[in-house]
Amino acid sequence: MPTPVSVIIPVYNGSKTISECIENLKKKNKNQKLEIIIINDGSTDNTINILDKINNIKVISLKKNKGVGYARQYGTKVAKFDTLCYLDSDVFVSKDSIKKLVKKLKSNKSIGSTGAIQKTVNLNKENWSSNFVCLKSCYGFDDVKKDVEFSVIHSEFCLISRKYLNSIGGWKYFAGAGGEEFELGHRILASEKKIILIKDANYITYYPSLLSRFFEVIGRTEKYVALALKRKKFDTKGSFATSGQAFSALITGFYALIITASFLLTVKINTLLLPFFLIQFLSEFSFLKYAFKIYGLKMFFYSLLAIQVINFGIILGTIKFISKKILKY
Repeated sequence: MPTPVSVIIPVYNGSKTISECIENLKKKNKNQKLEIIIINDGSTDNTINILDKINNIKVISLKKNKGVGYARQYGTKVAKFDTLCYLDSDVFVSKDSIKKLVKKLKSNKSIGSTGAIQKTVNLNKENWSSNFVCLKSCYGFDDVKKDVEFSVIHSEFCLISRKYLNSIGGWKYFAGAGGEEFELGHRILASEKKIILIKDANYITYYPSLLSRFFEVIGRTEKYVALALKRKKFDTKGSFATSGQAFSALITGFYALIITASFLLTVKINTLLLPFFLIQFLSEFSFLKYAFKIYGLKMFFYSLLAIQVINFGIILGTIKFISKKILKY
């Protein structure tokens, strides 16, 4: 008898993808008993009208947009089953993926959460720069053979026991996009449980433009710096907040300082920038090679610029965090 699973899908203005997401979920997991709960997080588009036409789902509409963490926790409270699956509204899952995640979750008591691994496929065909965001999001998982331990709960598509989740405090919620997965991942590891991602369960999704991700990174970095200081270590490969990413951002910070100094002091910058460029190039070479392999030479050169954009977002997010700390005192 398959383990029954409550699937919680937060959605905010997801009229373009929510119907296909639910259809795909049902089609790919026919042999799994599912309760599908949609938390309509204050959508202002046509989402609610679309949901009204879909059978065999439970829809809960929030009057105001509360954020994805709040929506997930709300779904946790109303879910019927103990095994919970969290799924983003623009994610499309592979065949029998929930069954495979359940099997892995139940295989060892040391596992706190299981998650799927994203395939390097970008469904966003409207903005070419989103391909870079896809690469940054998928990089680190290309060499996974079967499964991998991770430091962040893979909130796009993951499983966890409600009893266990409640025992460690449930989902916290932050203003703006992202951050909850880092914070909850920290508490799972602190409780001496593992987060395991398996390659047999995978998904594809839409990725935002580089500009959209730049603004997201500012907010995420502000939240993550506080958590990193608490954890006293970075995340595992494949996450947003790795030691390699921090090092690359530090080099971009040196670029900014050197260029600023050149304007103020009228100093030639070529010889000063070159060593830092070479260091950063070498540190990012593995990713650049991956970008070339997937999208070719154009993406290789574009990535050299796009890396600086993401890094600058990290720098601004760090400055924002420090500024708020100073203002408190």
